[in-house]
Amino acid sequence: MPHIYDHIFETFRVVDSDDSSIADRFAEGALWLDSPGCLFQRNNLVLSSGIRTEGTIKAGLFITVVLKGSGGGRPRQGANQVRYSDDSIAVLALRKPVLWDGEAPRGAHMQAAGMAFPVSSLERLELMGEFIELFDGQNQGAPNRDVFVTSLSASPRVKAIAMEMISPVAMGRSAELLLSAHATEILARTLLTLRGNAGVGLVSDQNRLRLQTVGDLIKSDLRHPWTVAELARHAGLGRRTFNAQFHQMYGTSAADFLRTSRLAFAREALLHQGFSVTEAAYAVGYNNPANFSTAFRKQFGHVPSSFHRHKIS
Repeated sequence: MPHIYDHIFETFRVVDSDDSSIADRFAEGALWLDSPGCLFQRNNLVLSSGIRTEGTIKAGLFITVVLKGSGGGRPRQGANQVRYSDDSIAVLALRKPVLWDGEAPRGAHMQAAGMAFPVSSLERLELMGEFIELFDGQNQGAPNRDVFVTSLSASPRVKAIAMEMISPVAMGRSAELLLSAHATEILARTLLTLRGNAGVGLVSDQNRLRLQTVGDLIKSDLRHPWTVAELARHAGLGRRTFNAQFHQMYGTSAADFLRTSRLAFAREALLHQGFSVTEAAYAVGYNNPANFSTAFRKQFGHVPSSFHRHKIS
């Protein structure tokens, strides 16, 4: 019987530090989505051992939204390498099958939503033009022009989608349709971001570091009543410049980044930390639980109490 990973690999091995196969263990979190035509991989675990992947990956586009985790991979030949870390999107595009090695360290909390789109799916979706452009945009001196790799900052919207894909709150056909819609949206948003990378380049390296610090500052204290003016001061930028460059880097405004980060943390607290709705609201800076519930429902399509009941059940 074909293995589910045969959709994306010609040959493969997934092994632990003792060189024992753990491919079937990871395959438990894998699902083929007929629409849009991709292999979806859900990971939410702490690695008790380092892992290695090796094999021949088929041509296609591979997108992984990493909420937590670290690791990387590279082709056997060539210097191209993809690294991933918290709140990032790892993108790999292959124009032909490639021998690949990957690794992740022991103790890493792997919380990620991965989507692998074979070339046949990209053709059906009429995305081959945008797929080929990824390789044409590389420098002529690139070590392997059949391989495109990059890492992007995950916007709050993409992180919220990935969280719902990793920790679904429903089962059945409706949930499958929602999962397919999420995969399609992440594919579209990633391609749009890649096509707009020239615009992102307008943010200087120094300002990029400042904006990264502001993003980290927001997430380090979600209870604080941050204002855009205060965040701009922390970045050392005027408010207008801060607003424009923050949106360029993160794909959203600072206010929306704050709101979505708060709600994503609250959702995690409700699902996995046993918080009550009131506790979750206060933990992320909402003094009025009713306002929190309204914002939560607008973001996720469910009232927070339904997440809390799901955790209890």
